Amino acid sequence: MTIAEYNDTVDKYSDNLYRFVLKNIKDIDKAKDILQDTYLKFWEKKDNVNQAKIKTYLFTTAYHTLIDVVRREKKDLLTM
Repeated sequence: MTIAEYNDTVDKYSDNLYRFVLKNIKDIDKAKDILQDTYLKFWEKKDNVNQAKIKTYLFTTAYHTLIDVVRREKKDLLTM
């Protein structure tokens, strides 16, 4: 995957991905962080991701990152 193809993927899916995360976490800053983490993970694995399943990979990764954030926050609240 070239940088141009990666940028096209960001342009194509970032709005929907952001709305998906924001709808679930209801915090603008956290949603932006999760989106950024998702695209960082995608960049690191861009050559191993099937071109036909990029959208699925992005949404699954965003969801798992969201779950990790929620669990981390819950754990932090319990340790206080």
